[in-house]
Amino acid sequence: MTEYQALVFFDLDGTLLGSDATIPKENKQAILQLKKKNILPMIASGRSPKEIKQITAETGIDSYVSLNGQYNVVENQVVSKHAIPIKQINELMTFSKSLNHSLACYTEDEYAACYSTKSMEKLYQLDHAPLPRISLDFHEKNEIYMVYLFSEEPEKDSLYRQTFARELTFFRDSPYSLAVVLSGQSKKSGIQQVIKRLNLNELPTYAFGDGNNDLGMFEAVQTAIAMGNAATNVKEQADSITKSHVEDGIRFGLKHFGLLD
Repeated sequence: MTEYQALVFFDLDGTLLGSDATIPKENKQAILQLKKKNILPMIASGRSPKEIKQITAETGIDSYVSLNGQYNVVENQVVSKHAIPIKQINELMTFSKSLNHSLACYTEDEYAACYSTKSMEKLYQLDHAPLPRISLDFHEKNEIYMVYLFSEEPEKDSLYRQTFARELTFFRDSPYSLAVVLSGQSKKSGIQQVIKRLNLNELPTYAFGDGNNDLGMFEAVQTAIAMGNAATNVKEQADSITKSHVEDGIRFGLKHFGLLD
């Protein structure tokens, strides 16, 4: 493994990606320059490994904390992964159906939903991602690392959190959805597992993010950088605020901390 000088974690949506959900050429160049300086760029995202690979194909990125810390990879090697037991998924399916909320189950490279809803369609349109196929037994045939719950009723989020408090954690990451992972798992825990497993505790660590599910990531690194487009509460938890994701905020932040020339 390369002798790295630092670790830099990037959220995707609203951070490394532009308004069209692709990586701008300026950010691609920045990533390549980091790698030349032996600084390890890593994605930290709720998206799946397959999506991350597709999005970052031209950057040479081979390391990521994916599915909100459920499936973590460094230099194409799996460092840690956490499957959700079938029993818990079945219980969540039954409960969500009673509230008229569908959900999708994610492996490292596939996903499928119980049934289609308008909320589901809105989420994948927002993410510029293909709609999941419909399958009632997908979770019984595959290891599931994350569940997406489709709901436009944030007032009901607490019902899920109370009912599954011991087993699952719920992150509302869009107006249309909650990401669901095992209790105790998050971007924060995924980053901590990567750092510990690779014995990189002495390296400087940085993170760029914009959303509520990035707050845990901020806690896991030495220097947290909020995008200019981040929510106010996210900015309040950051060590520094850079420009927005459509104003070259990544390169501006990297240069500010001396990570790029």
